[in-house]
Amino acid sequence: MPSTELKDAIAFVATYPPRQCGIGTFAANIVEAVGQHMHGRLSSFIVAVDDSDGQIKYPEQVKYTLKQHDNADYVRAAEFLNYRQVRAVSVQHEFGIFGGRDGVYLLDLMRELRSPIITTLHTVLREPTPSQRAVMEEIIVLSNLLVVMSERAIDFLQDVYEAPGEKIRLVHHGVPEVPLVEPARYKRQFDMEGRETLLTFGLLNPGKGIEYALRALPPVVERYPNLCYVILGATHPNILKEHGESYRLSLQRLARDLGLQRNVLFSNRFVLKEELCAFLKATDVYLTPYLNKEQITSGTLAYALGAGKPIVSTPYWYAQELLADGRGVLVGFRNPTEIGDALLDLLSNPARVMDVRAKAYEFSRRMTWREVGRRYLSTFREAISTARVRASMPDVSLRQTLPITGLPRARLDHLMRLTDDTGILQHARYAVPDRGHGYCTDDNARALVVASKHYDLFRDDNAERLLNTYLSFVGYAQRPDGLFHNFMGYNREFMDEVGSDDCYGRALWGLAYAMYRAPTAYFDLAKELFERALSHLETLNLRGRAYACLGLYYYLQCYPEADDVVEKLDRLATMHMNQYDEVADEGWPWFEDVLAYDNAVIPQSLFIAYEVTGKESYRDVAQKALDFILRTCDRQDHLSLVGCKGWHVRGEERAAFDQQPIDACGLVEACKVAFRLTGDQRYIRYMRMAFDWFLGVNDRSHPLYNFKTGGCADGLTAEGVNRNQGAESTLCCLLALLTLMEIFSEQDRTIKGTATRWGAGLAEKL
Repeated sequence: MPSTELKDAIAFVATYPPRQCGIGTFAANIVEAVGQHMHGRLSSFIVAVDDSDGQIKYPEQVKYTLKQHDNADYVRAAEFLNYRQVRAVSVQHEFGIFGGRDGVYLLDLMRELRSPIITTLHTVLREPTPSQRAVMEEIIVLSNLLVVMSERAIDFLQDVYEAPGEKIRLVHHGVPEVPLVEPARYKRQFDMEGRETLLTFGLLNPGKGIEYALRALPPVVERYPNLCYVILGATHPNILKEHGESYRLSLQRLARDLGLQRNVLFSNRFVLKEELCAFLKATDVYLTPYLNKEQITSGTLAYALGAGKPIVSTPYWYAQELLADGRGVLVGFRNPTEIGDALLDLLSNPARVMDVRAKAYEFSRRMTWREVGRRYLSTFREAISTARVRASMPDVSLRQTLPITGLPRARLDHLMRLTDDTGILQHARYAVPDRGHGYCTDDNARALVVASKHYDLFRDDNAERLLNTYLSFVGYAQRPDGLFHNFMGYNREFMDEVGSDDCYGRALWGLAYAMYRAPTAYFDLAKELFERALSHLETLNLRGRAYACLGLYYYLQCYPEADDVVEKLDRLATMHMNQYDEVADEGWPWFEDVLAYDNAVIPQSLFIAYEVTGKESYRDVAQKALDFILRTCDRQDHLSLVGCKGWHVRGEERAAFDQQPIDACGLVEACKVAFRLTGDQRYIRYMRMAFDWFLGVNDRSHPLYNFKTGGCADGLTAEGVNRNQGAESTLCCLLALLTLMEIFSEQDRTIKGTATRWGAGLAEKL
């Protein structure tokens, strides 16, 4: 039976202290505020979104720790909440705190929940990317009620996302109940007696614009030499991880260069509410010189308003709304002169300060945590009382639900076993690496894709270490002319003069994919290697061209304005089409007189060429060719892949064995793109059928994926599986699995049937 402790409860899904995150601080405050009004059996608990791999020790209110970058854990969290029959779920939404691109993993949790959902939207974008729009639109559908903190957010929800007004509730950001006091009485505890005190607080990041506040100070300090500007807050953890303390150090250098050493105090700490309130009481003027006009909420601004502080702020959207009617002073973005003038005016005009403070404090009484808690609890009760059966809710997502049950975890165990400090070894004897065959660029390029995708989905340090090795290998394999060696012996000596066309195409694919999805530290090298190789596209064979198309496509995700790359992709696709026209007929819609290996990448490359150029002929041929492969392999309840013992020669019986993992993986990848660009739901079913081939839904009912090792058998023979677990097979299985896991987090343009912004211009030229 469900725990009586949790059964009559409101569950909050958010980051949570001690994780340093503004959303987490908000969640802790709202849980406490709602708790002040709860009576009887109703209680609350937290599902904490965690990115620390279990290193954070949460308080006892946290009943479930949700692994941010583990897609499957979102479904498990929903099962946890459903089993306990919680009365409602409050989701604190910000794109960056949930896993997947634009936080798309959250949708898996929301789809599975049986309780009414109340979603607080901390960000509502006026100009979302297609992916952000798709996520937001489905959140709107899946939520019973939506909570926003500003009138402008309501306008955007209705105008941009067509959210129904009856779902939207305005509840202001909460503020502590700080008395309206004179700052002079509270400066002693900070050794600030007799000093004019300015304050900016919050997690430090370059978007704060503090450098402009510092540049505004010299004329102010000239008039008020004892002035002290307190910059309070630790560096944002994400900034710290990527860039260290470079922003804080740049501010400290700027303060020194401006001669402000005595007038600026940096306090590098994450402060709790009580200490923050003490700082606010001692503050004369609060500064928010933020740079992002589209910021639609700000807890720091709300807190300063709630303390009745005179505020000087840039006119980002939330500041425009909160500081209207004389409740603060707005200055231009990146304008030290206006900031300085506003400070001088306030510091020299006590009567104006009193007026601004009174207006701010009066307005903020509706924003106290006690009042906000009451409003939230009322919203929860409304959602509970009016909740409809979730099964009756329409599915408006462009992406149909793809079952993820029964999928293994995306484990890197066997990949790490096969990889040494040189690269990934080609072959294995059973699960043990076989050093006798050395390495190849083919596998290391494919491994670069897998490691980059795995890191982007899960932020796994092991994935980053692996992709560092694979990128190093591909870079070492590149010749001075831009081509690549392929085979390297275990002695680290290359065994060929130059690799195959397939090797070259896969290298381009791996490098561009690393540019697109690997951490930024690897971008420059991947870009340099990719661009050095571009002069060899015209002579490629069919599959080499197809992989090169993938590389060009992912390069365009980083540089969509690169018209020369668009034209290269278009030329390769035209070569595909010419070859198709020479060979194909109604009964054989294919590019060669044989269906051989790695077939699906060819129609996949034409689909993406259509996406970039808008040429419908590419899409039409891609769909005919992919459907031909699927018809050839479809056995109703499973796929029977074309075997490599003879392939499928035109006019002859196709080979039943040996079936290869590369073909199952290729179908997963191609069907995903086909669904995205055609909307045909058949391709979703075929994606799952292709992956289930790895799990034993095949001609021999033998699984190729090894749940114990995380590796994959090298092929399916007439006698069963080839039990060696080499690099190609394991990488193909992992790539197919990761592709399934990210089906709802498609990062590319999702507007089906239309040319993209690159292709529209090219189509006009052509």
